[in-house]
Amino acid sequence: MSESLKVAVQAAVLRLLEPLVKWLLEAGLGVGDLQTLIKIAYVRAAREQGVSSGAEPTRPNASRIAVVTGLTRGEVAVLLKSGAADQPRDHGRQRTERVLSGWWNDPAFQDSSGAPAVLPLRGGKRSFAALVERYSGERWLVATILDELLRVRAVRRLADGRIEALSRTYATVRWDPDGVAAFGEQLQEHCATLLHNLKYPTRPRYVRRVLNARLDPKYVPMLTRDLEQQAEALADSMDDALNDPRQTVPAKRDDGAAGSLGITFYVFEAPPDEVGSADAPRALPRSDGSRPARARRAPHKGR
Repeated sequence: MSESLKVAVQAAVLRLLEPLVKWLLEAGLGVGDLQTLIKIAYVRAAREQGVSSGAEPTRPNASRIAVVTGLTRGEVAVLLKSGAADQPRDHGRQRTERVLSGWWNDPAFQDSSGAPAVLPLRGGKRSFAALVERYSGERWLVATILDELLRVRAVRRLADGRIEALSRTYATVRWDPDGVAAFGEQLQEHCATLLHNLKYPTRPRYVRRVLNARLDPKYVPMLTRDLEQQAEALADSMDDALNDPRQTVPAKRDDGAAGSLGITFYVFEAPPDEVGSADAPRALPRSDGSRPARARRAPHKGR
C-alpha cells in the first residue's frame, strides 16, 4: 500500500472514530477499554481472514494471528482461550424482529385487509404464542418477546387481553442495551458494505448518498419530514418483498444456511458550523513520534 493511501486510510479511520469516541466517553469507557476492544477486533478479523484464505482450516493459529496483527503471541493466546475473540451469537433481538416482521407479512396472522390481525395471547394456530413459535423457533419466549415489544411500543395489549401490532419496526437506536446492540449492528452493516465496494469495485453493493451541503436552514424541518415519509413508504414496500414467507427460511431451520439481505435508510444532518469541505488528509506520527517524510516535489521548470 502506498504512503498516500495509508494516510487516506488513517484520516478515514479518525473520522470514523471521532463520533465513536464521543459515544464511548458518554458511556464512561476510556482509552484502555477501547484498546482492549481493538485487540479483540484485530484477532477476530485475522482469524476470519485465515479461515477464508484456507490458512486455518481447523483451529486458530495464534502465531499467524500475532504476525499479521502486531500483537504478541501471548496476547493472542489469552484472547483466544478466553473466548473474547469468538463472534457473539445473541439472537434475542433478531428473534423479536422476526416475530414482528412475520406478523406484518404472513397471511396466517393477517386480517381480511392484509393488516396484522389482533391476536389472542394464546390458543390455536392464530395466536401471539403461535406467531412467536413460528418466527422465533421457541414457544417459551412468548412472555419475553411480548414484554420487549410492549416496552418499545411496537404493540399494545387491549382491554380484552388481545395483542395489537402498532409498528413494523422494533429496535431503533436508543440508550439502552437493545438500542446499543442495534447501533453496533447497523454501523457494522454500513461499514461492511462500503468496505466491500472498496475491495470489489467491479461488483459493488448498492449505495446511494444524496445531500445538499448548501441548504437554507429554514427548509430543514419541512424536507426532513418529507424525506422520512417517503422513506417510510418505500421501506414498508421493501419489507413486504424481503420478508415474503414463501422465500423465507422458517425459524425452526435456524441451521446457519439462511442468507441475509436488507437495506437501511437514515437521515443525516450537520449544523451550519460543521458544514464544509473536509481537511486534506495529513500524515500521522509514527510510533516513535516522528512523521513520515514528505514526498519531494519535482523541481519547477521555468518557461
